[in-house]
Amino acid sequence: MRKPVRKFKETLDIRSSILVRLRSHRYFPVSLLITVLLMASVIHIWQRVRVLELVREVSELKTHKAALGDDATRLNAEIAALSLAGRVETYARDTLGLVPLSAERLFSLVRKEKACELDDLTAVLQAIERVTEHMPVISETRAAAGELPSIRIDSAGVGATR
Repeated sequence: MRKPVRKFKETLDIRSSILVRLRSHRYFPVSLLITVLLMASVIHIWQRVRVLELVREVSELKTHKAALGDDATRLNAEIAALSLAGRVETYARDTLGLVPLSAERLFSLVRKEKACELDDLTAVLQAIERVTEHMPVISETRAAAGELPSIRIDSAGVGATR
């Protein structure tokens, strides 16, 4: 049991003696000062280099932003030039073969507004009536015989079966 304790003490003494010898060396304070100054100068140089990189990156981004702004202005001017009424009319007449319409042939569709608002129950009942108009009508005998026709759903309402 004494042997391991003694080895531990010897190891501790050796380690502490190295640190003690280093600290007690006559050039230790000077080397410590030089190391601290060297680390401070390395950190300062690294910061300056990083700042210069960021400045260069910011200037490139400003140049890119200015170029994008110029492109946007040019494209807006081009859009305005292409959407002039005279140019659209010329394009429609020459390329598409369209002709201007006379005032007599021109008309507008106006939606007729309902005079009164329907309450919810009336609106639901009217919707159910519209759906039932398109449902097929069969007799009781055909239903009992199992002769049910298939329901065709026609969204346009062209060929509604009754």
